[in-house]
Amino acid sequence: MPSSKNSYDAVVIGAGIAGSAIVKSLKNNQISNFLVIDKGLGPATQTSAHGEALCHPYIGRGASRLQRLTFMAFNEAKAVWAANWCRSGVFHLPRTQDGFDKNIMSERLLTQGFSSEMAKPLSAIEAKEQIGIAAGGTFFPEGGWVNLQQACKDVFEELLPEQKSWATEVKLIQRSKEGWQIFGSDNHLIATSKRLFLASGLGVKDLAKSAGIELPLKPVRGQLSRFRFSKDSSWDEAKPKVALSGKAYCLPPQILADGQYEWVVGSSYDEVVEDLSIWSDSHDENKALIKEMLNHELVDSELKAVGAFVGIRCVASDRLPIMGPVLNQPGLYILTSLGSRGVMWSALASQMFTEHLAEEIHHSAFLDARFFAGARLAAAGLTADLAGALLAARFLAGASNSKPIFPSA
Repeated sequence: MPSSKNSYDAVVIGAGIAGSAIVKSLKNNQISNFLVIDKGLGPATQTSAHGEALCHPYIGRGASRLQRLTFMAFNEAKAVWAANWCRSGVFHLPRTQDGFDKNIMSERLLTQGFSSEMAKPLSAIEAKEQIGIAAGGTFFPEGGWVNLQQACKDVFEELLPEQKSWATEVKLIQRSKEGWQIFGSDNHLIATSKRLFLASGLGVKDLAKSAGIELPLKPVRGQLSRFRFSKDSSWDEAKPKVALSGKAYCLPPQILADGQYEWVVGSSYDEVVEDLSIWSDSHDENKALIKEMLNHELVDSELKAVGAFVGIRCVASDRLPIMGPVLNQPGLYILTSLGSRGVMWSALASQMFTEHLAEEIHHSAFLDARFFAGARLAAAGLTADLAGALLAARFLAGASNSKPIFPSA
């Protein structure tokens, strides 16, 4: 039997941006008897270790689930990660300039809930003057980026030593009468907890499988290239004044002490690949995509790769995050499949978990059949179908797991 020393009200596996978001939710509900476990030597040692996570809402053809969810998640991100928010604005370019019409885009944005202050379509001429590049697109004045690693460090620096367990690998989870049991690599019992949060990215797949839960998760390798160019180069003439997103994304170039510019550009998208080494092919791909976006005569040799960050993103088969309680598994919660939108999805999850846990505490019972949306989020547009679209239950069918269940539209 576990002793009181390793018995908790909550255990979080994963200390990246997902785990950080969950810790915020626990603290918002005055839950302090919790433990965060990570196999790294500290927080944010894997995919959350980079500092250039771009953030802006998604623009769809209509009011799709993805569009409505990212609309809310973007607003939550500005609040949840406010201390780490770098705002320069983000200019989003369509995949092709053919057929881009400023007036048509204005109408589309209005039908999707964007005000003219939140999203501003620009013609190629206007973009050249305001953004620095001659291509039409949509400017998000409040868009920006977050240093994920610093955001995670800020969260975990506030915790007590006994609330953190580094260099600890979890191999197995199972439910017992006492709660959820967490076992290490040598099958020793690490902890027992009333609530268990799986937030370790792709690692969630194996941990969930150890409890009989099959999730359609896969890795996607992404490489952010760090380039440099000089002031007298062709790239200097076309550099953007704000962050860009589209086929690729980039932050505004930063000038160095020696007068050169350093520029973060990415990210490649290599499905079912977990190689963390730097690929020259990914540098070439990132350069080609950003060159196409800038719509300017550029000399390839003037943009030199000087480094990179490589991370393995976790995605689900439907490209939406998996978050919330797990049906028929009282006390088990998941937050994974954040893909390339970790800033936004983690912020939305933090707020949703805050309200869900508050409701559970109020009822003194686990509410695993739905992801509870409180009055504030409901007023912001979080309907039952949107909350249901995030649950792991969409991939499960009772105990048999023979067919996926998709929430109603």
